[in-house]
Amino acid sequence: MEMLDLKSALRTTLTQKQELVRDYQSVADRVNDKEVAKMFKHFAEAEAIHSTQIKDKLDSLA
Repeated sequence: MEMLDLKSALRTTLTQKQELVRDYQSVADRVNDKEVAKMFKHFAEAEAIHSTQIKDKLDSLA
């Protein structure tokens, strides 16, 4: 099995996390149930933290 390129893996994951932030926030903004909206906002916030951590790691490798 070939070793996955670290920067490539981080970039791919960063893109996925950023898309999740957008998607979760979109659901939170459009759903009528306040508890569900709050849950999705929490998901978006968690993914935003992950995105920042991944970006910081990528920046440190550059």
